[in-house]
Amino acid sequence: MNPLQRISRRDLLRFTMAAGVGLAVPTIAFGRQCDKSPGQGEGPFYMNTWDRNKPVPHHNDLTWVNDPSKKAEGEVIYVAGQATDLDCKPLKGVMVEIWQACRSGRYGHMADPNPAWLDPNFRYFGEFITDENGMYSFKTIKPGPYPVSSSWTRPAHVHFKVSAGLRAEMLTTQMYFAGDPHLGSDRLVNMVSKPEQKQLIIEPTRRPGASAEDLYTFNIHLVSFRA
Repeated sequence: MNPLQRISRRDLLRFTMAAGVGLAVPTIAFGRQCDKSPGQGEGPFYMNTWDRNKPVPHHNDLTWVNDPSKKAEGEVIYVAGQATDLDCKPLKGVMVEIWQACRSGRYGHMADPNPAWLDPNFRYFGEFITDENGMYSFKTIKPGPYPVSSSWTRPAHVHFKVSAGLRAEMLTTQMYFAGDPHLGSDRLVNMVSKPEQKQLIIEPTRRPGASAEDLYTFNIHLVSFRA
């Protein structure tokens, strides 16, 4: 794990996060170099909904849709981090989009052939624009794995699409959960090097003062086009 990831995790844990509330600002030692985040494929289930008459809801809290009292099923988690360039300098105003399956392993996309149940109280998509310190946060649930074929089950993962406009490259990638039993045999995970896998497979930490709700710190490092 590179130094920025350790610093961000330590500082993020200093206060309790809530959906829609910013994160603590990590102390960054400029002059460091951050390893470029590895890219992964977008997959077939980006930006859609099973109901053609229902717009895709965007928010950084994916655990409810129309009524906050009706919660999505599954383990609530937080996914948060910082977007930087390769000099570890924060990137403000970066659009961070995520999408994922619900607890059953099914996506909210009409093309998903998975017969598993859909969760009507889960958003499936979220977005957040990074603050002046490059920070973003999401409240979501831990997605379920799902079968691709009789011999391949995808591990639980969250898709990311990160865009900084003309200031940096666009990145599409996936975040995985440490300890998932399907990681070792996953074809997409094994397409990237071991050092890159360490950037994509994240160990949880517990939010301070919380008896549940793990925090996954996923930092994003982009090639910057700034002069």
